[in-house]
Amino acid sequence: MTRLNGQEALPRPTAWRLAVAALAAAIVLAQGISAPFTKDAEPQSAEWMQSVAQGHLLAPRDDYGFLTQKPLLYYWLGAAVTDLTGGVVDEVRARVIAVAAGVALAMLILVWTCANVGVIEGWLAFVFLLGTYGFASRAPLALTDMLLTLLVFTALTMVYPLIEGGAARRGHVVAAIVVLQLGVLTKGPIAIVLTALATVFYFLIVRRNPLVLLREQWLWAIAIPVLAMTAAWYLTWFRYGSPHLARTLVTENFGHFLPAGGGGTGESARPTWFIVAHIIGGAMPLVLLVPAAIVALVRGEFAEPKRRAILFAASLTLAVIVLFSIASAKRDDYILPALPGITIVCASVFGLARDAHPAVARLRRVTVTVIAIVMLTAVAALALASLAHTSAPAWLDSSDAELVGIVCRGIRTGDLSQIILLLAIVAAALAALLALTRVDIARAGFGVGILSLAASLLFTAVARPRLAAERSVREFAQFVHERIDGAPLCIVSGVNYELSFYYGAAVPDLKTGRCAQKGSTPAYLFAYATEMASLKRDLRARLNPVLQSNLLGGPGPPALYEITP
Repeated sequence: MTRLNGQEALPRPTAWRLAVAALAAAIVLAQGISAPFTKDAEPQSAEWMQSVAQGHLLAPRDDYGFLTQKPLLYYWLGAAVTDLTGGVVDEVRARVIAVAAGVALAMLILVWTCANVGVIEGWLAFVFLLGTYGFASRAPLALTDMLLTLLVFTALTMVYPLIEGGAARRGHVVAAIVVLQLGVLTKGPIAIVLTALATVFYFLIVRRNPLVLLREQWLWAIAIPVLAMTAAWYLTWFRYGSPHLARTLVTENFGHFLPAGGGGTGESARPTWFIVAHIIGGAMPLVLLVPAAIVALVRGEFAEPKRRAILFAASLTLAVIVLFSIASAKRDDYILPALPGITIVCASVFGLARDAHPAVARLRRVTVTVIAIVMLTAVAALALASLAHTSAPAWLDSSDAELVGIVCRGIRTGDLSQIILLLAIVAAALAALLALTRVDIARAGFGVGILSLAASLLFTAVARPRLAAERSVREFAQFVHERIDGAPLCIVSGVNYELSFYYGAAVPDLKTGRCAQKGSTPAYLFAYATEMASLKRDLRARLNPVLQSNLLGGPGPPALYEITP
């Protein structure tokens, strides 16, 4: 055991403790791994993975024939898992790499924070990360973002000793080269950009000139091989994959960062504050601790080595905010690399001594109190709303409103898993308040971490999987497949990766599939309720309902129609 600030602290992370922590992280982050796909991003990713498993290593295509839009490491790893397990890609196989990356990232944050900030802070950062909804909800997603976040944060931990004047050990340099190149193979040059930008911001924060890095031999020992391998990778990809991939490189790595008026794609264009707003929302309620940490940093409450480590962790958060706020394309998945730094910053608040500056101690105490009271109030509001059959607030979007509705129904029906998690929130909030009265700062921090973890699990382990089951076409697509027995099937327009994944083949639109043409062979139409108005009147007159679903979602419940000749 070690002691910190006069309190008995947690033991340092030995091998068996790390193993237990990794198991706990895997259990938390794997919640919802088998939930059905919804929307298009995950099933399309799974289709590319299946294409790689079938031997298309450099030019995998989805069921509609579109080439992958990103480098291939995530799909290679998923395909390898598929081959080793002897089956086709399903939800678990498509998501297991992302979950494994999330577990590895949580463990890396635990070890790095313990070594550079403090033992209590390390364990708290670990719990905080698992309890951050924006992080935990993205772990079981068949997307590249979690693997990218792991590799970028790992690269920064490799570079940190070199930045701080440590000996340029060959192991650190080689590790940084390997990890950065793996990041490029995951999502392209953005891995290099985020790592470099975070390093520059760190130098600016600590009032050091980042240009001095240009004189460091280790920087060029890393940069030159990484850039050379990146160029070689893209040339190989274009040469043996498809020359059309060059257009993808421009679109993904330049078009998304330029405004539409300046030659950008204009895709996912949102307000400048979009990224900051989603970071705050995804890190609630822990993000409320950030002001206390900022005050402590400004007032010099941390020892200098610890202060530099905290600022270095925060530099990646700042890099994400600046880079993606000015970018043309803004998606909520882009916030993921910002969350590890926030959890470390928030955890640092509880490593301060009891005799910290009164302003810092007061702000910390008030923040913990506010978090605990807000969470208790939220639990009480959910309980009252469920008993009174109150609908979700109108300002929530459809998916959030349905999540709240699922929780309320669970309370009314006495769902044991939800009741346990809600009681855990209440118990942790009360424990945090009690710890404050005893000036037990570390236990107050763990109370906040546990209530956040329980609240996150309420949605990631219970509500989100149930919502996915209520929205996904997984079962309905099977009914459709059995009903039409190989007859032509079309959708109204565009593509539908969720349907194609579960149907087992691409489903063309009416124009491409020619299902609406009159003939002797019956054809079928898969259409959402909101799509019916877009059909021509004569076509609507030829539609006979065959199967009707009761699925939720914005487009309305889909149905299967027979198109009469």
